[in-house]
Order: sequence, then C-alpha cells, then structure tokens
Amino acid sequence: MDKKITLKVDGKKIPVNPFVSEIFSNVINGLVDTLKKVPEGKNKIEILVEN
Repeated sequence: MDKKITLKVDGKKIPVNPFVSEIFSNVINGLVDTLKKVPEGKNKIEILVEN
C-alpha cells in the first residue's frame, strides 16, 4: 500500500520525500494504533497542530 503524506505549514504545502513520508507514516500509525477506540482497517488519519 502506497503511503501518502501531505504536510502543510500555514496553508503552504511542503514537499516530503519518500523516506520522510515513510517515517511520518510509521510513527503516526504506531502512535494511533496504541489508542483505544480507533477502528481497525483505518485508511486515513488527519492531524492538525495549532500553535
């Protein structure tokens, strides 16, 4: 399964190379998988961080 990561900072899309995309995907999926009430077979995870 191809992993697609879209990174935007203040609305500006930031290019992410395949290596960084794979790292983001693995870390985020690993964190989300430890949470309760997350449905199995998830296809999309959205995270919004506001400072």
